[in-house]
Amino acid sequence: MPMLADIDDPPRSRTRGLLIGALVAVPIAAVFVGVFVPSLVGAILGGSRSFDDRLRQEDGYMQAVCAQMSLPRDEALCECVLAVEYPALDCQAPFAAWSVARQQEHCAAPDDEKAALSFCACVGAVAEQIAAAEDDEGREREAQAYRRCQELPDVVELPPVEALAGAASR
Repeated sequence: MPMLADIDDPPRSRTRGLLIGALVAVPIAAVFVGVFVPSLVGAILGGSRSFDDRLRQEDGYMQAVCAQMSLPRDEALCECVLAVEYPALDCQAPFAAWSVARQQEHCAAPDDEKAALSFCACVGAVAEQIAAAEDDEGREREAQAYRRCQELPDVVELPPVEALAGAASR
């Protein structure tokens, strides 16, 4: 609504300022979209690809273990693995607990423990937390801490399935 003061001095047009702002903002936005968005998309997709690869590897490992199952050692893991379509997604907690037990066996040898000192200490701490948990839900929650052990620089890979089959036949 025009004011009495606007009669003598009408407001200036804002078109010029809007045009200058657009000329400055459009190139900046184009650089942002052209540089940062592709790298962000690449980071997200790259992270999901490595996650998918890890899950596929764990699926294959779990299914191979359960194909050559040693009942006392693998029963809790294989109950879950054989019942679901995607064990790496649905059986993470039993697999983590099973992995901690296998790694604890590996770290029991003094030479192996010296070779992977921080990893074996981490596995030992997780195993103690699992043993101290009062119920199955607590044990599953504590077993998830094994993922942090896998990020250590001296990580020890799980034994090959053939080695597990050889240990079960003895």
